[in-house]
Amino acid sequence: SFDEVAPRVELLGLPVMFATLVLASASAAVTPAHPPRLHSARLAPSRACPSMNWFANAFANDDTLGARDNAGLTKEKTKRTITWKSSSGKTKQSTVVPGQKLRDVARAAGIPIKYSCNEGTCKTCQVKMGGGMVKVCVGKVPDKDVTIVYK
Repeated sequence: SFDEVAPRVELLGLPVMFATLVLASASAAVTPAHPPRLHSARLAPSRACPSMNWFANAFANDDTLGARDNAGLTKEKTKRTITWKSSSGKTKQSTVVPGQKLRDVARAAGIPIKYSCNEGTCKTCQVKMGGGMVKVCVGKVPDKDVTIVYK
């Protein structure tokens, strides 16, 4: 019978009957007497939860301020166009800002240029830009529209 087995069986160092009593009372303390009430679907959102409308207009634009200007910028950078031309004749254009790294511009445009040293010493990434040769891994976009021929 259970009374004969119970004193010998222990759970966490306590007899099973005592452990069962502790677990039963703990679950009764955690279980709420009534299920929680849910908001009615018939109520409008503003009436069901009025706190949700506290910030409804907090981030709205103020129309009395006029047209929006650049955020503190006095001059906008001039943009240039790079025309990428492969040795097979395919062309692609990128709109860039002078001074950007050529490597970043090529990667963003999806141009398949091979790199090796990433320091400009091996000439693996060398391309023809304007009248001279430039290493893409260390080169920067010039302040004029250019065509770059790559392998």
